[in-house]
Amino acid sequence: MRTLFLSSGGLNEKTTELFWECIRKEPINTKAILVPSAAIGNDNAREGIIVCMERLMSMGIPMNNILIYNLTYLLSDGYKRTYSAYVSDVPVQLRLMSVSELNQYDIIAFCGGNARTLLDEINRTGFSGPLKQAVENGLVYLGISAGSMVAAGNFADGLSYLINPLLPHAEKGCPCGEIVNDNLIELADGQTVLIRGERQEIIC
Repeated sequence: MRTLFLSSGGLNEKTTELFWECIRKEPINTKAILVPSAAIGNDNAREGIIVCMERLMSMGIPMNNILIYNLTYLLSDGYKRTYSAYVSDVPVQLRLMSVSELNQYDIIAFCGGNARTLLDEINRTGFSGPLKQAVENGLVYLGISAGSMVAAGNFADGLSYLINPLLPHAEKGCPCGEIVNDNLIELADGQTVLIRGERQEIIC
């Protein structure tokens, strides 16, 4: 069953507790993938990678259990290798992960930054295919800001888990509860859209 936490600025105490109920593992035994590709534009954006890593570690996930997977290092979908064709064992950080490899992890977390940049990299590399399959298989998706926007209705070529577009870091968020229309969702920091199966709700 698909499970996505689409947050504005990360999880709060309540949503973190719910998050671990979904993971059903102790933090110390949890394996995570951190995708920082939205935050490569400038140093101010790159600071967000530090924040994302700190938040995962503050949740109790050991640093050694976190794979940093920067899509900008991956070749484009359909590109045939030339001068590196003799390399038979490409490190996982430098190639497209398979569904089975993704499902060896419990969480995939997408940092904040530039949502358009992140989505372009997801689509350029063909990562959306194995990602969507792995999420359906149980890989829990955690979005922060831009990472939430690419999973929502902000872009025609997005992941489309949610019809509604998301506006993170809103001064005043939408009321909490089940999502019953396709209107813009304004998310204040501390709010999260939780998608579990077909149910979609805003939790605070």
